[in-house]
Parts: sequence; structure tokens; C-alpha cells
Amino acid sequence: MKRYLWVLIGVAALTIATGGCAYRPAATPTPPQAVVAPVPPPLEEKAGYSRGGADAATVAGVATAERMVVRTASLDLIVPDTEKALDDIQAMARELGGYVVSVEAYQYQEGRQATVTLRIPAEKLDTVLDRLRAMATTVRRESVSGQDVTDQYVDLQSRLRHLEAKEKQLLEFLDKAEDTEAVLAVYEHLSQTQAEIEQVKGRMQYLENQAALATVTVSLTPDVMAQPLETGGWNLPATVRQAVETLLSVLEFFVKALIYIVIVVLPALILVALPIFGLFLLVHWLVRRRRK
Repeated sequence: MKRYLWVLIGVAALTIATGGCAYRPAATPTPPQAVVAPVPPPLEEKAGYSRGGADAATVAGVATAERMVVRTASLDLIVPDTEKALDDIQAMARELGGYVVSVEAYQYQEGRQATVTLRIPAEKLDTVLDRLRAMATTVRRESVSGQDVTDQYVDLQSRLRHLEAKEKQLLEFLDKAEDTEAVLAVYEHLSQTQAEIEQVKGRMQYLENQAALATVTVSLTPDVMAQPLETGGWNLPATVRQAVETLLSVLEFFVKALIYIVIVVLPALILVALPIFGLFLLVHWLVRRRRK
């Protein structure tokens, strides 16, 4: 029993010592809307860096020299042929070591519009953007942004080191425990610690994947659908749009007028009419009584 108490005291002390190091994700910075600088190689390619953790010097070097950035890009392109552009984009993704996440296509009488999302190695993002621009006759919109997740990753490394140290000590306690109660108590803490280790490793792997592969979303519109429909110098789509806007304005006016009549005018008329009607009844009653 005495040995069991000592084991429990050791587990409690270990829990208190490591509990204060709980992982607190760094606040996510607002992604910049300008084109970011090229991303350096992934952190794990640097000397002295390991996925399971790093020493203080390595962490300091990562914080000052290398950044882990999740890059995203979005383009709105006008292309001669949507089908050909889709085929070229999918072939380009495979060629550069990426893949297509999704393709959404919409068929209209004038042509076909499509939106394709792909993921490609982050260091090849500039190459992809150049080749996408070359496919288009017009680039209507383009945006590139980056989200710095270095602080989150370093916090996860620190958390992982503490959890692994805690796991090692719990395994030592488990070897020394002799009675069943002590074994069960230590095993429960060990299971919780190992579950936390797996969660931290999964989050680190997710951040590594997000930083290693950039996400690019491309909207494709054929030239035919991008041209305005005009007859004799008259822009038909603009005229239709103006007519619809006018109709909506008229409908909005009538709806607002009806609301004001029901909510404001009718109650006001009732409030004014009640005293007048009461006064009329009183005068009528006085006149009849006087005649009698």
C-alpha cells in the first residue's frame, strides 16, 4: 500500500509539472491580400530539425529565419475554350506533382463555365500562376495570400516534447508498480498522455501538409459568354438590368407604403376617430334629451 501511495504521488507530481505546458494555439493572423514572397523549403529539410521536436537553438533559428506559410491563390480567367483549359489544368497539376481537388461545371446556351480547385507544391505556385495566366485571354481577377502558422507549429513541438517526457516517466512508474491498483492508476494516465501525443502529431502533420501544398482555385469563363450582347449600339443586358431594378424599386415602394398604412396610418386614424365618435354620441344624446 505504501508503494502504491508513492506511485500515485509521483504521477500527480508529473501531471502538475507537465499540465502547465498545455498547447495554446497562436492567434491566427489575418492573411495578407498581396502576393507573398516565395516560401522557403519545408522546415523538416533543415539540418537539426526533427518532426518530434527540436532543441532551443533550432526553435530560435526557425522563429527568426524560416517561416511555415500556408499559401492560397484565386484567379478568374476568360479563356478561348473551357474544356481545353480544364484538360490543360489537370495535366499541369499532375506534371508538377499536385492533384485536382474538385471540378464544378455549369452548362449554358452560350457556353460552359467551370471552377477547378487544385493543390500543388508550394514552391511551384509562381510557375502555376504564370502558366494559368498564359492560358487566358483576360485575367479578370487574381489574389494570392499566405497564412503564417510557424508559431502554431513551434508550440506543437514544445507540447510534443513535454508529452513524450511525461510518457517516458509514466512507463517507468508502470514498470515499478507492483499491485493492481497502482498499475491501473498509472495506465489510465499513460493512455491519456498517448492520446494527446497522437492528437499533437496529427495537427503537426496537417500543418506540414497545408504548408507543403498550396491551394489554387480557378474560375473559367469562355470568351463567348464574356462578351456583352449588343444590338445597334444598345447594350441589352444593361437595359434589362435597369428595368428589373426599376420594377424592384416600385414593388419595394408599394410594400413599404402598405406596411406604413397598416402599422402607422390605421392606428392613428382609430385614435383620432374614437374621441370624435364619442363626442358625436354625447351631443346626439344631449339633443334628444333636450327635445324630450
